[in-house]
Amino acid sequence: MKLLRALFVLALVVGFSVPAFAETQNVKVSGSLDAYWFYRVNMDLLGGNDSGSIPIAGTVPSQSHSGDINHRSNGDDYFMSITQIEVSADLTDNVSTVINLINQRDWNASGFEDGGSVGDSRTSISGAEFDILLDLAYVQMKEIFYSPLTLTIGRQDLVFGRGFIIGWNPQDPQGATQADEFTQIQSFDAIRATLDFNPWTLDFVYSKITENAHDPEDDRDLYIANVNYKFAEYNAVAEGYFVSEIDRSALNTVTTAGGLNPSPSTISSGSNDTYTVGGRVQFDPISQITLGGELAYQFGNYRAAPGATPKRDRDAWAADIFGEYRWDNTWKPSVGIEYIYMSGEENLSNTSGDYGAWNAPFRGPTYGWIHEYLETNYATGDPIDQPASQNHESLSVYGSIKPLDDLLLSARYYYFWAAESIHTVPGNQNSSTRDEELGHEIDTVVSYSYTEDVTFSFMANWFIPGDFYISPNDATASEYISEVKVTF
Repeated sequence: MKLLRALFVLALVVGFSVPAFAETQNVKVSGSLDAYWFYRVNMDLLGGNDSGSIPIAGTVPSQSHSGDINHRSNGDDYFMSITQIEVSADLTDNVSTVINLINQRDWNASGFEDGGSVGDSRTSISGAEFDILLDLAYVQMKEIFYSPLTLTIGRQDLVFGRGFIIGWNPQDPQGATQADEFTQIQSFDAIRATLDFNPWTLDFVYSKITENAHDPEDDRDLYIANVNYKFAEYNAVAEGYFVSEIDRSALNTVTTAGGLNPSPSTISSGSNDTYTVGGRVQFDPISQITLGGELAYQFGNYRAAPGATPKRDRDAWAADIFGEYRWDNTWKPSVGIEYIYMSGEENLSNTSGDYGAWNAPFRGPTYGWIHEYLETNYATGDPIDQPASQNHESLSVYGSIKPLDDLLLSARYYYFWAAESIHTVPGNQNSSTRDEELGHEIDTVVSYSYTEDVTFSFMANWFIPGDFYISPNDATASEYISEVKVTF
């Protein structure tokens, strides 16, 4: 009887399983392995202090520091790897799913990231560096309810246009990497509805950025409406968008509720609401030339801390103007030029008047592999230095060439300056201001495709501080990065 019962249960399992597997039309497994080597010098812009780079939460040691086990060389030298595996499945009725798992870590770096650096607040990652994290997990349903409608629900990447406003949501949940600008976890927890009325495309997105407690008064939410039109000629495209970031997460204080069993609760003291409206135009007047521009304006309100300062009106602008020329040649040479503007504040400690600093937490493109992340990922020795995500103007020229089918050489030069002069005394509008010249940067890349699946790359970058920086906080920062990338 036991054998008969077991056979009966097995028959039921098979009976239910066969139809379920039959509904899967196609399953694809893919992934990638990335191995990096880093050597970085003077990322804090202070030479001779035995420090290659300091996390933004850390304190930059002075040139006269006594030194410790974490500061014995002006250069940081370490390895990092990123491993991904992705499974995608096509089901019936235009339904598909994608799951991407990832691990990213500095090689055996529990001692490197354990808070031993001066002022480094990171905790030990020992035991966490080999964790497998969820990057993507979404279901996509095409022609759902209405033939032009596609609905995507779950953890997904979001990129609109050139990513000037929405394109990147960098995360390092493990705290396992120093170079967080290379993170591959860039996804959003979101619901996206896409209406395809070729040549029109309309996107509507809701994304939960921060939940905190299950209380709407401490959340951070993102709403996106994007309209894109592709012209029949000149490879032309035009789009407009409205993006709302409702951020209550940073402006809530924790109090204790009354009663016999008090428990923590949050009291809202307002929110940082940023509303961005803008548009982009891009076209090829001839097949070898691409021209375009993007302009965006931000309004809303800004409050620096809960109840500490009055609410201020946002009034910020950003612009991107670009052009590229490609020669019809076997070496595929190309050159380009780009101007970036992001409005800023003369003094980020100011508490009155309109708040003019551009808010760019989800911007995709990188404008300088070193300067972009100073005072964002890495601390500098200058106490009034500002992050490059606002108060930023830059002009860059770039070019690339392929002397061989499997060899790509590219380089880019940046010139940076501040949109608003920065005061020397934070909080004092009457104090003197620094020179607006922030500096120059040269970024170079050599990329060799060993096979269709294996690519070797080497990147060498230098940031030369301008007259804004004052000795001794004006040392040239440099980094050298090699990468082996395998895709399957």
